[in-house]
Amino acid sequence: MTEKRNVMDTLGNIIDSAQSGEKPDYDDLRYAVCTLAALIMFDRMALGDLSRAEKENKKKILSYSAVYRYEEHLNMIRRAFAKSPRDWLGENNDPDSASVQKRRKISLKIVENILCKENERQ
Repeated sequence: MTEKRNVMDTLGNIIDSAQSGEKPDYDDLRYAVCTLAALIMFDRMALGDLSRAEKENKKKILSYSAVYRYEEHLNMIRRAFAKSPRDWLGENNDPDSASVQKRRKISLKIVENILCKENERQ
């Protein structure tokens, strides 16, 4: 495991630095990638919910409202960009944590088993 610095830049600053041609700290970038992957997952889940709701002609309650989901997306991005990636992820999602890596290996094995069973059915 790498040794963690006490201070990590905010996600917004890390992205801005990279886009400006600077070379942000390696660990800042690793954590930023994990944060952006989590944000993408949340957006994918929200779009999936909206898609299913539309296909099933569900009533436009908050969880199926595109406007609500968009506002939530903006708020989540705003909060993430204002924090360091390590702080936003929290210790339960810290990629340098042994317990997180153990949980990830178990999750990947479960997904692999599901995909194998799905392939066998086809």
